[in-house]
Amino acid sequence: MFVCNRVWCLVNDDVAVLLSQLLVLVISKTQRIAEMMNNQPSQWWWLENHSNTRRSPWLQSTLTELNEKTKAMLKLIEEDADSFAQRAEMYYKKRPQLVSMVEDFYRTHRSLAERYDQVTGIRQQKTGGGGSPFSPLKHHQSEKLMSYADDSYDSYSESFDVEESVESEVDDPEQEEEEVTKFDNCTEEEEVQFVVANDEGMRQRKEIERLGEENKDHKDQIKEKCNIHEVVMVLREEIEGLRKETRVQKDELSQKSIICSEVMMLREEKERLREENREQKDELNQKSICGEVMILREEIEGLGKENRVQKDELHQKDIICGEVMMLREEIEVLREENRVKNDELNQKGTVCGEIMMFREEIEGLRKENSVQNDELNQKGTICGEVMMLKEEIERLRKENKVQKDELNQICGEVMILREEIERLRKDERVQNDELKKKGTICGQVLMLREEIERVSEENMVQKDHLKQKDQEKIEVIRHLSLAIDVLKQENVKMRSFIAKEFTNKWKNPFEFKKLMGSLSVKLFNGRNQPSIVAL
Repeated sequence: MFVCNRVWCLVNDDVAVLLSQLLVLVISKTQRIAEMMNNQPSQWWWLENHSNTRRSPWLQSTLTELNEKTKAMLKLIEEDADSFAQRAEMYYKKRPQLVSMVEDFYRTHRSLAERYDQVTGIRQQKTGGGGSPFSPLKHHQSEKLMSYADDSYDSYSESFDVEESVESEVDDPEQEEEEVTKFDNCTEEEEVQFVVANDEGMRQRKEIERLGEENKDHKDQIKEKCNIHEVVMVLREEIEGLRKETRVQKDELSQKSIICSEVMMLREEKERLREENREQKDELNQKSICGEVMILREEIEGLGKENRVQKDELHQKDIICGEVMMLREEIEVLREENRVKNDELNQKGTVCGEIMMFREEIEGLRKENSVQNDELNQKGTICGEVMMLKEEIERLRKENKVQKDELNQICGEVMILREEIERLRKDERVQNDELKKKGTICGQVLMLREEIERVSEENMVQKDHLKQKDQEKIEVIRHLSLAIDVLKQENVKMRSFIAKEFTNKWKNPFEFKKLMGSLSVKLFNGRNQPSIVAL
C-alpha cells in the first residue's frame, strides 16, 4: 500500500506539472493571438482612399462590387465561433468561397494591370518616348505594375483605373480608336490631364503597394492563425492524450491498489496453503497404515504357524495313510486267503452271493469314483481360485510397492515444492525490489497469481490423489481382511473335518476307500490353502 501511495503521489505531481506547462503555453498563445488581433488594421480600410469624384459608371460599379466582395471576404475571415473545432469546421466549409473570391481578385487585378500597361505604352508612343518629363516615371511605373502582375497575382489587392479613357478601354475595347484620335487632336489637354492622372496613378500605386503590404500582412496573419490553430489543435490533442494518460494512470493506480490488496490476499492464501501442506504431511506421517500392516503381518505369521501345524498334521496323515495302505494290502491278502477258503468251502453255494456283493461293491466304487471326480473338479476350481488369489496378492504387493514409490515421489515433490516456495519467496523479494524501482508490479503479480493457482491446483490434485490412495488402501485392507476371515473359516472347517474323519476312522476301520478319497480331497485343499495365507 505504501508503494501504491508513493506511485500515486509521483503520478499526481507529474500530471500537475504537465497541466501547468500546458496552461502556460495555451495562455501565451492566446495572448499572442489577442495582440495580433489588436494590431490588426480596420475593417473599412478599403474606403479610405476612394474619394475621387471623377468616376465613370463602370468604375463606380466595379468599386461597389469590389467593396461587396471585400466585405464578404472579411466576414468569412473574421467570423468567430465558440470553440476551436467549430472554427476549424467553418474554415474548411468556407474555404471554397475564399478561393473563388481570391480568383476574382486575381483576374480583376491582372486585367487592370494589363490595360494600364497598354494605355501607358500607347501614351509613351504618342508623346515621343522621351519628350515628356514624366516618361521615365511612367516607364518605371509600368515595369512596377508588370512586376506586381507577374509576382504578386495571389495577393489580396484592389486596383482602380486612372482616367475615363482606361475605363472605356476596360469597358469596351472599341474606344481605343477614339482615344487615339483624342490624343492626336488634343495633345496639350492630354498632357495636362496626364500630369493629373500621373499624380493620381502615383497615389494609386502607393495605395496598391500599401494594400499589397497589408495583404501580405493579412496573409502572414492568416498563416499564423492557421499555424496557431494547428498548434492549438495539436495542444488539444496533447491535452486529450494527457487526459487519457492520466485516466490510464489512475486506472493503473487503482488496479495497482487492487493488485496490492490481492497480493496481500494471495500471500495469506499462500500461508494458508503452506499450513494445509504441513497438516497434510502431519496427517500422512500420523496415519496408522504401518500399524495396520504390522497387524496384518502378525495375522499372516499366525496363519503361517497354523499352516505349519496343519502341514505337520498332514505329514502325520501321510504316514498314517502309508500304514493304512500296508494294512489294506494285508487286508487284501487276507481277503484273498478268505476268498480261497470261501471258494474252497462254498464253491457251489456262494457264487451268486459273491457276485451280488461284487456288483454292489463295484457300484459303490463307481459312486466313490464319481464323488472323487466331483471333488477333483472342485479342487481344480479351488486351484484356479487359489492361483487367482495368488495373482491378486502379487498385484496387491506390486500396488503397495507402487504406492510406496508414489508416496516417496510425493515426498520428493513436496520437497521440490518447498524449494519452489523458497525460490518464489526469493523471487518475490527480488520482484518487490524491482517494483520499488520500476513500478512493474502487474506482470509479476499475475505470475505469482498463476503460480499460486498452479500450486493450489497441484495441492488439490495431491489431495484427490491421496484420498484415492487412501480409499485404495482401505479397499485392499478390506479385501485382505476378508481373505483372512475366509482362510480362518476354512481352517476351522478343516480342523473339524479332520477331527470327524479321525473319529470315523477308528469307528469304521474297514471303510478305507471313502476315507482315502476324503483325505485326498482335504489334503489337496490343505496343501494349497496355506500358500494363500503365507502370501
